[in-house]
Amino acid sequence: LILPILILIMVGTLELGMAFKDFLTVSHAVREGSRVGAFVGDAIDADCQILLASMAVLDPGEMDRLRRLEIYRADSSGNQILAQTNTWTYREGDPFDCESWTEVVRWPSTERQVVVGSTPLDIIGVRIIMVRSWLTGFPPFSGSYYLNETAIIRIEPEAFE
Repeated sequence: LILPILILIMVGTLELGMAFKDFLTVSHAVREGSRVGAFVGDAIDADCQILLASMAVLDPGEMDRLRRLEIYRADSSGNQILAQTNTWTYREGDPFDCESWTEVVRWPSTERQVVVGSTPLDIIGVRIIMVRSWLTGFPPFSGSYYLNETAIIRIEPEAFE
């Protein structure tokens, strides 16, 4: 009677510990990407710099689990504006080369508001969606689920009017 409970506790500790590690890693990656996005603002290669900053945190061996990275404009409440969302999907190759990714652009970096004046600065968001499978498959830890982490930050002003 004690042995099954002890095994369940050990497996549960292993599974939840690894899940928490993955959660922290993905959370750190989106925060790093959003900080870089706030700094680079409307640079022509801003999205690529955001992508590279986020990928620097993730293990390159886990790229097959990455479903997509989204760079988006957020409203004043922090909600994603879907019509202004750039989606990056990893194809294959070097994850630190932006040419290894497929990008759908709906919010060009050159259209981002970075000048303090009549309109407020844009709020940029970064979202990473990654699939995570349980390690042991031991009930109730079977199947997989998605890690869906987001970070938003106001773009740093580059000029003042």
